[in-house]
Amino acid sequence: MYQLYAHPRSTYSMRVHIYLRYRNLPYETITIALDKLENRKRPFLQINPYGKVPVLKDDDFLLAESSAIIRYLEEKHSFTNPFFSEDLKSRALLNQAINRCESEFCFPGSVIYFSKKFVPPEKWDTNRMKDSSKRIGRHLDILEGILETNEYLHENKFGFLEILYAPFIKNIDMMETKLPPPVENWIKRVLVNETVREVLGNE
Repeated sequence: MYQLYAHPRSTYSMRVHIYLRYRNLPYETITIALDKLENRKRPFLQINPYGKVPVLKDDDFLLAESSAIIRYLEEKHSFTNPFFSEDLKSRALLNQAINRCESEFCFPGSVIYFSKKFVPPEKWDTNRMKDSSKRIGRHLDILEGILETNEYLHENKFGFLEILYAPFIKNIDMMETKLPPPVENWIKRVLVNETVREVLGNE
């Protein structure tokens, strides 16, 4: 059985929870108390020297970074509905979209989320937060072009990208950016997915 080192309020951990449940892969959760700085102490640093969750343990194999974990599990298991097509160009486009999700939406989104959740307003770096909000807005404008004619972001089906975005779009109101109607409708479709609701429903 897989073991997942995670924290219940970690958006990146939530991604892997969604994926594992979506694929019905058995696993157990080992909670790392970030509020008690367990991630910065030796036992966990031996698991991930960067001190971040999530980390997947597969027997004696350890893997960090949520998108890498999901890719690993997709490649390990032969699902009847794989997220990665056998077509080289389709896989390349998905990998491109994954990288853009991380750099143009999730990273700037984390800047805003972390500040609003854990930092007193008087200590906010407002310039950085405004820049992050603008980056997110530009990214959503680009996604609009895809979602005007598609219900989902890759090959028009719920998949890898929706799982990556889900914990972040749950908090889209924090980002203080305008939502194009096709993007807003896509967000609604993602958040009503049964597995997404199971993981994020109480957040």
